[in-house]
Amino acid sequence: MRKYELTYITKPDLDAGALAALIERVSGFVTSEGGTIVKTSQWGLRQLSYPIRKHREGYYVFSIVELEAPTLARLEQRLRLTEDVIRYLIVRADEDGNTTNVETTDVMGGAADEAPATMDAATEAA
Repeated sequence: MRKYELTYITKPDLDAGALAALIERVSGFVTSEGGTIVKTSQWGLRQLSYPIRKHREGYYVFSIVELEAPTLARLEQRLRLTEDVIRYLIVRADEDGNTTNVETTDVMGGAADEAPATMDAATEAA
């Protein structure tokens, strides 16, 4: 199993109970795919750099998970279909603690200027 860093932003209008339920639901997505949650931390409500789906703020949640690589697509599909998650990012964590860009995904598809970076774009920029 590989370690991945999963960061997601939720809608700002969630109350504490709904946010906790959403975190448990996302954790359930990981465990249902055969993965494990190593660590989860809430970064709190933060202002976004630009509006996402008309939201200017969002709750940030960061998790370190262990998953098999083939199950990432199913996890991403579930995150994409979760209405309270407005954006997410999954990156592979190397053994030395650095991260490698696996995939950046815009949940709603976004406009052309908000197009997500892919592995090819990341290698071209390097």
